[in-house]
Amino acid sequence: MQLLCAAALAAGLSGTVAAEERPLVCFGNEPSWSVDLTEPGVARFSTPDQEPVVYKGTATRHAFLPESLWRGSPAAGRDLVVWLQDSTCTDNMSGSKLPVTARLSVPDGRFLSGCCRVATAATKGGPRVQLEGAGWRLKELPGTQSAALARLSRPVTVRFDSGRLAGFSGCNNFTGSYRLDGDRLTIGPVATTQMACPEPGAGIEQAFQAALAGTWRIGLRGDDLTATTASGAALQFVRESPPQLAGVDWKVTSFNNNRHAVVGVIGESRLTLSFKDGQVSGSAGCNSFHGSYSAEGNRIKLGPLAATRRACDAPLMTQEQEFLAALASAVTWSIDGNVLDMHRADGERAIWAVSE
Repeated sequence: MQLLCAAALAAGLSGTVAAEERPLVCFGNEPSWSVDLTEPGVARFSTPDQEPVVYKGTATRHAFLPESLWRGSPAAGRDLVVWLQDSTCTDNMSGSKLPVTARLSVPDGRFLSGCCRVATAATKGGPRVQLEGAGWRLKELPGTQSAALARLSRPVTVRFDSGRLAGFSGCNNFTGSYRLDGDRLTIGPVATTQMACPEPGAGIEQAFQAALAGTWRIGLRGDDLTATTASGAALQFVRESPPQLAGVDWKVTSFNNNRHAVVGVIGESRLTLSFKDGQVSGSAGCNSFHGSYSAEGNRIKLGPLAATRRACDAPLMTQEQEFLAALASAVTWSIDGNVLDMHRADGERAIWAVSE
């Protein structure tokens, strides 16, 4: 009795009590993100272009309001905080009404909002666990020769994560929603960019986007995924290896000039990056540079950076200073195909580069 009174008094003073964790999958867009809260004490935060970051934590709820808070820490770095409110939330991509509204404070300083669905037994086990959180590369498309897929400079890929999908269809990037019930995957609606491309990319994209419509029956065996459409056509995918930052030579095509603008490289000058054994080096357009870096998940810390002291024309020297400042400001990285995309803590793009 005394313990119960003490707990009630504590709740009255602080307004919070320990909460039973519900199995939730939360997600949002612009930017796209998801948090998997289906395992007690664990949150897995991810975006379409990064592997999930695992946080260990606990949930509390407000004693008198229909809301709770989940807070957890990664192996290193700042906490992830998720506010969960029992109020109807509308997914603005699919129009679905969901029971929980989510607000997130992300370690990189962003504040995100979205919706949550309650995970079912099928959500927490079976195909979903193996399907989600990984990138899948298309290796066979009905009506398209495998040789045509191999000729693409960037492979056709798709990634599924907590009701959201994103990828590259041969010419354009696409995003959308999906629902997984057992081995049945219902896709849609899907939105794409509108860039025109030559063959074979245009034809492959047309066939792949047609296959994206409707429901797939999926089969998973190791790193192989078979998706059978309603017409009986089968698409074959293979699980992609996690992207590698190191061991690749990167050519920078644009960078942040620290005036809220991402600008291209001047004329024939070359800006390059190479990451290896905790060191970053390359060309800043006039001088070579080097420095230290450390990366964990999609997080990165760079610097201090040092450059040689050769003198060049004023435009190149200005570009060099702005490029090195942009590189040092990067706190996250992601790789999509042959593209390296690095962002600052405020969410602005810092560096855009392609593999050479």
